[in-house]
Amino acid sequence: MKSKLWKLLAAMVVLTMLVPGLVGCATPTPEVIEKVITQVVKETVKETVIVEGTPQVVEKEVTKVVEKEVTTIVEKVVTATAEPAAPKTVTMTFFEEPDSLNTLYFGMWFAGLAVDLFNPGLWYWDNNLEPSLEMAAEFPTKENGLISEDGLTITIPLNKEAQWSDGEPVTANDFIFTYEMVLAPENIGIQSTWPYDPYLESVTAEDDYTLVLKFAESFAPWATTMFDFVLPEHVLRPVYETEGTIDDAEWNRNPTVVNGAYTLKEWQAASHLIFEANDNYWRGRPTVDQINIRVVPDDEAQMAAIKTGDTDIGIFLSYADIPTIEALGDVDIVTVLSGYNESWFFNLNTEETAANAGHPALQDVLVRQAIAYAVDFDAVCEELLFGGTYPPPTKWEETPYAYPDADPYKYDPEKANALLDEAGWVDSNGDGTRDKDGVELVLVHSTTQGREVREQTQVVAQQYLADVGIGITIQNNSYDTMWNSYGQGGPIATGNYDIAEWSDSPDFPDPNEEQWLCAEIPSDDSPEGSNWYGICDEELDPLLQAQAVEMDPTKRIQLFHDIGKVMNEKVYWIGVWHDNDVWTINERTEGIKISGADPFWNCYEWGVSD
Repeated sequence: MKSKLWKLLAAMVVLTMLVPGLVGCATPTPEVIEKVITQVVKETVKETVIVEGTPQVVEKEVTKVVEKEVTTIVEKVVTATAEPAAPKTVTMTFFEEPDSLNTLYFGMWFAGLAVDLFNPGLWYWDNNLEPSLEMAAEFPTKENGLISEDGLTITIPLNKEAQWSDGEPVTANDFIFTYEMVLAPENIGIQSTWPYDPYLESVTAEDDYTLVLKFAESFAPWATTMFDFVLPEHVLRPVYETEGTIDDAEWNRNPTVVNGAYTLKEWQAASHLIFEANDNYWRGRPTVDQINIRVVPDDEAQMAAIKTGDTDIGIFLSYADIPTIEALGDVDIVTVLSGYNESWFFNLNTEETAANAGHPALQDVLVRQAIAYAVDFDAVCEELLFGGTYPPPTKWEETPYAYPDADPYKYDPEKANALLDEAGWVDSNGDGTRDKDGVELVLVHSTTQGREVREQTQVVAQQYLADVGIGITIQNNSYDTMWNSYGQGGPIATGNYDIAEWSDSPDFPDPNEEQWLCAEIPSDDSPEGSNWYGICDEELDPLLQAQAVEMDPTKRIQLFHDIGKVMNEKVYWIGVWHDNDVWTINERTEGIKISGADPFWNCYEWGVSD
């Protein structure tokens, strides 16, 4: 929060720029300069001459050209030049630095926020979760004839005004190239080829500004999962043709040619990213000249910046921070539904999958149920999050897709003990930890380093689980590697955990979840894939596939209830707390409308009041 003294000084600076006679813009004092110069001049003089032919002497006026020194006094007036206006800036804080700025390669939410500033796809989803057109000129529906009756062909007219920051037009060929890069097997570092493979049959151009998607079968979540970004073909195709991959393309970290409201000016690792207004953005130059992203070490450092006014936008705040924020006078709190839930995921990989196998006890549903009963997640929410939220029983909270009859697994240590006994895990050697067949029931719990509320949750859960004879070893990961893909050697993707915690969302605002599909389990031959849990359930997989192609909303809701039932009964996932996004917006800013899907969708119209 900026002090009143700072605001007064700022006002004085403005006045001195506007009012003559004040410091900095007063009438300048003339500089007196005395110069001595030699000039060539004509001069009339009188001379005594003898009249020709006579002895008579007379005076006569004669004009002569002579050199003469002249002293000149000059007043040199120096005109005061006004200082250029300071750029209008908005500053935000990230306590997780992006691992890439190419959507193909990152799995980090913070990286997605940065991409909102410079690389829109066909459309964003606005603060009302309605499409806001970007590279598309019209949103396809059956009513406007852009979706075929069988739903297998979608025609998308493109925005003819859209161009890359270097002046090249954005065309259908850029989207075709993007599709090719998703599917190129040489790009081993990408997160996933889903849903382009298997659902798209082809991506073609009817002309430069008409994109045609042909599907192998109907695909319900197409609008939220496809072409939410686009790659510049004229920049990256030469890289692909030369290197055989774009895995190491400079553009991935330094996207100098972009199609959004801002361009990347500078990225200094572990310090900041600076984005400048794009003069070639199709809507026109944005109001704010510069957006600064400050990289801070943790959420505690972000809170300090919010308090001092050193950040305009506070991001991914904990519910535990809300009482402190409410006491600040110039900061608004914004909470939006985003589909996110803080979650526990189990490593159910086995010797049959490429990733490292998790603890053998986790293969038993009785053990997973016992873990759910053993931890008082209600108390976690009450004590660590000041009662601002609750443990979600399903992944689709506050939507029609949430399974209404889910068992919330309320805290019951006696039931947890009974389930562990039934599963054959007992403390046979009296060391306080259960064991079976010589294997101690000690699990590795992983989350992101520096996220205080997660680390506190780990410590609390460690004690709860110890009370029922389950040991916990805490092994956290840096945020810049935590969500790396299998091909990139990510610690979760390669199975170096037993229980992992982070906040997770479906393809919001669509409820689709592909990360539980058998086909999404990564392998050495197919390193892309988001099923880092090794779950391949013969009951769950058909339901997940069915919902993806079900176009009837009522039937699709029922399919998600069935999915929720399987996941709840088999405890493939545990909800720690319902994680609606909490933001702070400094009152000096104007027009910021946070979306739960694409938070910075309207950055082009942000403003500042000072």
